[in-house]
Amino acid sequence: MEEKNSIRNFRINRKTVITRLVSILVIYLLVGIATYLIPQGMYERTVENGHEVILKDSFRFLESGPLPVWRWFTAPFEALVSGSSSTFVIIILMMLLMGGIMVILDESGIMLYIITSIYLRYGAKKYTMLWIMTAVMMLLGSTISFYDQCGILVPVALGLSFASGWDSMVGLGLSFFPIAMGFSVSTINPFTVGIPQSIAGLPVNSGIWLRLILLVVMYLLYVTFLSDYAKKVEADPSSSLVAETDVQVRQLFPDKADPEILNDKKTRKGAFIFLFFIALIFLYTFVSIYIKALSGIAMPVMLVFLLAGSLWGGLATGKFSGRDLLQAMKSGVMITLPPAIVAFLIMGLRQIVMNGNIMDTLLYTFNGIQGMSPYIAVFVILGITLAMEFVVSSATAKAFLILPLLVPLGNMVGLTSQTIVQAYMFGDSFSNAFYPTSNMVMILSGIIGVSFNTWYKWSFKLILRIIALVVVTLLFCVTIGYGPF
Repeated sequence: MEEKNSIRNFRINRKTVITRLVSILVIYLLVGIATYLIPQGMYERTVENGHEVILKDSFRFLESGPLPVWRWFTAPFEALVSGSSSTFVIIILMMLLMGGIMVILDESGIMLYIITSIYLRYGAKKYTMLWIMTAVMMLLGSTISFYDQCGILVPVALGLSFASGWDSMVGLGLSFFPIAMGFSVSTINPFTVGIPQSIAGLPVNSGIWLRLILLVVMYLLYVTFLSDYAKKVEADPSSSLVAETDVQVRQLFPDKADPEILNDKKTRKGAFIFLFFIALIFLYTFVSIYIKALSGIAMPVMLVFLLAGSLWGGLATGKFSGRDLLQAMKSGVMITLPPAIVAFLIMGLRQIVMNGNIMDTLLYTFNGIQGMSPYIAVFVILGITLAMEFVVSSATAKAFLILPLLVPLGNMVGLTSQTIVQAYMFGDSFSNAFYPTSNMVMILSGIIGVSFNTWYKWSFKLILRIIALVVVTLLFCVTIGYGPF
């Protein structure tokens, strides 16, 4: 394989990597210091119906000393042998192997074939394409648990964005972000709506009228935000917040459509094979809604299908031998090694909080809401969920862990169970797009070399809109006594 102009020569910007490492070090120090300032405490837990729950009124302070400083820095290694180690390993593997997958898709012509097919069909109406893609992605997030799986759509979205004269942030805005936004205003998602509603004793579909309104409002807020930014970049490419890092990222994608490639039968075969495995991922996601055991292994299954699709598809194009494929994977791993190291370090943050035994203390402190106004208590519940998200990212695990405690406490100050669940859903979901510890934020921002500073600089206007929507919605819920009860 000829390496001239190949994405094998792509490397994550060194300045970006150093900036991330410094930022993580600062956060390590702040979280570590917090373990000295916040008393250690713990709730007793039990297992009910296969899920861990907190026992009400079981909190006790611990007499053990604060977490030693040296354990702040061994935390990432401890995370690898913790109960969540399998998730952490999959995240690292995904980051490393996605580089190899991208090399194969680029050099085989599969990516160019897919992008050309879509662009020639919709390129003349690219803003219509933007609005439609955003709507479809939001619906995926709102109705099924299609969140971690969104990584399969990012490469095509990035290619379409570059071909349309936009940048990598718009590419993420066409794939990951709208799915995350749809996830945050879930309507019938079985994991973010069904399970919390059941735990709270609510009918699964109760309150759906408000969630449908929220979905429409969120779509309008988000798609106008993304369209405005895309138009700004199209008019003045230098205004892109990722203009510097995109110089290299664009090497991973064709910069224009190539109609001639559509006549290449071998490339077409390779593209269809790859898309077949993408379809299998979608099918698996739907099936996992009804077979709970499958949902727990969604990320490794997706990784296996992506690997199989890219390797088989690459061979089918006739542009790779078996040895070439291995070399391509090796080159890709080197591309994504720096962000994988950063993600490894970020995993240690959760471990510091857990080892320092301060999360339960924070939960206990926040839960002293008796006597509060319900208008204040609802935001305390939101804060509790946001805090727990830092340590427990799984929507299902977090629901079983804290909702049995939050619902009766909220009911005591006059909050309806439906309002409590809505506050929980907001706290659980929006953070998936904005927390540096979010699995997909780590993977995707790392792959395209975007610093956390740039991530937040791009999204802060959207964050402000979301905050306003959340505040207004929760105040409205308290005022009307939202829900059947």
